Amino acid sequence: MSDQDSPTTRRLAVVYNPIKVTDGFRDTLSARLEPAGWTDTLWLETSKEDPGRAMITEAVEAGVDRVIGAGGDGTIRIVADGLAGTGIGLGLVPAGTGNLLARNLGLPLAEAEAIEVALGDHSRTIDLIKLTVDQGHAEHFAVMAGTGLDAMIMDETNDALKAKIGSAAYFLAAGKALGRLPMKVAISVDGHRAHRRTAMLCVIGNVGELQANITLIPEAKPDDGLLNVYVASPRNPLHWIRVILRLITRRPLRDDKVDEWVGKRVDVRIKDGDNYQLDGDVIGKARQLSAEVVPGALTVYTPTAPSA
Repeated sequence: MSDQDSPTTRRLAVVYNPIKVTDGFRDTLSARLEPAGWTDTLWLETSKEDPGRAMITEAVEAGVDRVIGAGGDGTIRIVADGLAGTGIGLGLVPAGTGNLLARNLGLPLAEAEAIEVALGDHSRTIDLIKLTVDQGHAEHFAVMAGTGLDAMIMDETNDALKAKIGSAAYFLAAGKALGRLPMKVAISVDGHRAHRRTAMLCVIGNVGELQANITLIPEAKPDDGLLNVYVASPRNPLHWIRVILRLITRRPLRDDKVDEWVGKRVDVRIKDGDNYQLDGDVIGKARQLSAEVVPGALTVYTPTAPSA
């Protein structure tokens, strides 16, 4: 047999959270690898001590042709960060409560279907957002970063409750978080003069959909080379009603105390500091968030037609 007649072989790395995936995940995926031409697969489990950083670094250094990331939003964010700008594509097997990137890209949420798509040939290129916190080490996220009420809801959400009732746990946490005090923020988009707000919520988005089919930023697109900024500054119950109606109707309302801006870079200064979250994970406290879009930073494997 000549070299031209030899089947093409490719190498795959699988970075997966063993707590999130099903017991049969590895067997289901393994059965699909050899027929699809994947050999010498790297199986890299995340752990409580390392949620995936060393694993994705090992995969990239090994020069694999594709990485499958399997787990919750935190695992997928870390894998995407490690793949940013490498040219290595990501096959996504969502296995969490939110599965935000998968939902925003129209990827299947069922494990077996997601594996088929992750090993397929159809892909799209999306942007990532590079975030620097308090002039520290930059990292990328694919969905949203937020501070204020957003981060507090994530922080208040009980993991055991999420496992039992799913997205409803976020609504219970929101009830606890509504009593928090607003924060004073200054937001500068693309270097322009800062907007000063006394806000309850500030979100930087690459995409627009949240859990429970809530669309926070309808105009956000993952491949438009832009980032979106959403700031809510309600001061009384009527303002809160208008904020909620805006979420339901996906349209601005008069005096709803919501600002939205679009640009390539945003700097958010928080007067007294506050917790912030990345793709649903609360990371810590910050006084300044500096974010810039990185166009076309990641290739993601998708269905040939978007799922419903």
